[in-house]
Amino acid sequence: MRLLIVGGSGVLSSAVAKEAVNNNFHVTLINRGHRVIPNNCHLIKSDKDDYVTIAKALKGQVFDAVIDFLCYNEEQTKRSFLFYKEFVKQYIFISTCAVYDKTILGIKSEDSPKGLKLWSYSLNKVACEESVLTLSKNTSTAVTIVRPCVTYDDTRIPYGIMPPYRFHWTLCARVLADKPIITWNNGMNRSNMMRVEDFAIGLIGLVGNRLSYNEAFNICGDEMPTFNDVLDVISKKLGKEVRKINIDSDFFSNNYPEKKEEILGGRALDATNSNEKIKRVVPAFAQKIPLSEGVSMTIDAYRNNNYQKGIDWEFDGTTDRIISLWCKKQGIKQHACVHFVDYLGNASCLDRMKYLLAYYSDWKIVRFIKKICKKYL
Repeated sequence: MRLLIVGGSGVLSSAVAKEAVNNNFHVTLINRGHRVIPNNCHLIKSDKDDYVTIAKALKGQVFDAVIDFLCYNEEQTKRSFLFYKEFVKQYIFISTCAVYDKTILGIKSEDSPKGLKLWSYSLNKVACEESVLTLSKNTSTAVTIVRPCVTYDDTRIPYGIMPPYRFHWTLCARVLADKPIITWNNGMNRSNMMRVEDFAIGLIGLVGNRLSYNEAFNICGDEMPTFNDVLDVISKKLGKEVRKINIDSDFFSNNYPEKKEEILGGRALDATNSNEKIKRVVPAFAQKIPLSEGVSMTIDAYRNNNYQKGIDWEFDGTTDRIISLWCKKQGIKQHACVHFVDYLGNASCLDRMKYLLAYYSDWKIVRFIKKICKKYL
């Protein structure tokens, strides 16, 4: 089986590439080559939009399938499909379970109503799906749509609002320092969660599988834990009680504008989805790694790799700022530890500045300083 992957170094794509190699696929990756790629993969070093370079590298080749992990809007998807259909028999589009209208209660199947107006990410992915299905109608290239829910690996802890991947020790550091962790809706929102190793088995099972042609699949875990459940696993692993502070989701999102849609359209609503269809078509698919084991693996990976990229000081300062504002609004006593803490004992002056600029970001003078110093921060 010959598989082409656009990406191949991200959380999902690297796991899928490894699983493909383990199944004796001939795997070719297309990415900029900035990260280590899985063993036994061929790399075409190129920007994903440099179709001239990619065309030269692919000339004369035919692949059983391409999986494009890097399409986020309709225009990107159109260009991707129209280009790769000349080289492949099957085009696999990576969508998301966020396409479903989560304001409608219940477990979502592949045919559930779609489009969540609260979240542009959801609407864009719906448009992508519709576009690729329309474009494929008069071609010999089959389309398969894959919808992951919450996935995680050694760089990600599957908690609601988090910093970029490889900075997730920030959450653990806050727990260990007795700093409060923000919850919303009392931490009771649920979502399917699974490790990428399990996800990859499901996706690779669809490659070249005629039962997957022109079909959509939720690839998600059996478990539907709450975010409180995630914190409980972290607490047990760290041997430390998690201090929680529940904040109204509207207040939270209004004071975290860059995360507003993700909070209101994503994390503040249940995301519970059926995986019955993928199990019928790919019998090997199953959630083998439970949340308790999977999150423990992630925490171990941080501890064993020098905490990866360390602390996201902007995220930390923003979290403390929102907690302080909420306490003031509610007239409740603020947690004494809502201030800068050098968690790892190696914080620089720049780290302190990042924290303070985030903590005091409501101040006009701070916004001015951030604008001037943006390229250095």
